[in-house]
Amino acid sequence: MKILAPLKFARKNAGWALTLVLLLTAIGTFAQSDSGSNTGLLLVAVGLVALVSVLVLLVAIYTLQVLRVFVQSEKEKKAKEAGVELKDEPTFWDKFLKVVNDRAPVEQEADIMLDHNYDGIRELDNHLPPWWKWLFYVTIIFSVFYVIGYHITDWFPLQEKEYEIEMAAAASAAEARQAANAEAGGFDESQLAYSDDPAILSSGETLYTRNCVPCHGAEGQGGIGPNLTDKYWIHGGSIKDVYTTIKKGVPDKGMISWEQQFSPAQIRDVSTYVLSLQGTNPPNAKAPQGTIYEGGESGASQEEASSAETTEAASADTSEQTADASMGSDEGKTIFTTTCVACHMADGGGGIGPNLTDKYWKDGDGSLEAIKHTITNGVAGTAMIAWSTSLKPEQIDAVANYVYSLKGTTPANPKAPEGKLYE
Repeated sequence: MKILAPLKFARKNAGWALTLVLLLTAIGTFAQSDSGSNTGLLLVAVGLVALVSVLVLLVAIYTLQVLRVFVQSEKEKKAKEAGVELKDEPTFWDKFLKVVNDRAPVEQEADIMLDHNYDGIRELDNHLPPWWKWLFYVTIIFSVFYVIGYHITDWFPLQEKEYEIEMAAAASAAEARQAANAEAGGFDESQLAYSDDPAILSSGETLYTRNCVPCHGAEGQGGIGPNLTDKYWIHGGSIKDVYTTIKKGVPDKGMISWEQQFSPAQIRDVSTYVLSLQGTNPPNAKAPQGTIYEGGESGASQEEASSAETTEAASADTSEQTADASMGSDEGKTIFTTTCVACHMADGGGGIGPNLTDKYWKDGDGSLEAIKHTITNGVAGTAMIAWSTSLKPEQIDAVANYVYSLKGTTPANPKAPEGKLYE
């Protein structure tokens, strides 16, 4: 029965429909795995809209096919009553295929049959389909505009020009930021230093109250985040360290980067206010976290403060650390080989991470305690994560001792020195 024609059509195209549905579903699934980002949510929405659109289109096609069958049946009925023979008229789709393909009807194939015969196989002398020729002509026209637009005129920039434009835009944006900072008080990040200016402290307190209280408490006593009033710091306690922590954040600890929300001057204000909370002793303060910092409120970072130790103290530490370095080297080497080689190489010569065998150190002064601090807390803004959640304290001690023992060795392909020289 002709009423079954739509069902045959649906069955014939079910494979394509199912493939499309599975593809769109996969897009949505992959998008959901995108850590909940806005891009992932957008892809999910686009995938769902596309899926619904395809389903609606399939239903519409099926409905039109059903209506076509009913209309055709009605025409045949009327023709039969009138005693007239009803001829099948080509559908719109049939007409469209004839225009784009321009194939000879089966009845005329004998006229275009080639004389060549191979084992009973013969070939038709069909010309190229019109759609192929049209596409070829379009590519020729496109190539003309492409050459004119990219190579003769400057309508569209080439890659080198695009790079220059983007670099110029970045430079303009940097100048705009510097101008904005100048209007905000002439703040220069390279000249960052602690200040007890009441205007800065007031601005910092306002920003802190609006944004930092949920994690650190109204008085800096700590909550989800650490206590900001004691001398213990996880990522350094100087004005530069606090500034960097607020600016870059600590993603693995839940501390977001405020670089997009705050201007440099505002980050300076918050950093200054946070340091002003030192020694306030609020009630219900959270237990200390990190390492004690005695650098004061100067602009020196934790690394710069530690490098200011006297030669006598450094000499005394060296003898003690040399004894410690001999302890746990085997366990430390095992952990280093399975955990640290991806960034620092098996011999400590450096790769993604710095060379651990020379006298140059980016974070700390190269002492055993500085190495332990870096391994424990990581380095914000770099690929060096905090290992305190993955390694036990004794394991960190073992790795630190092993890293310390690498100083002065000669790796095969050492990375160029980074950081400051510590003797």
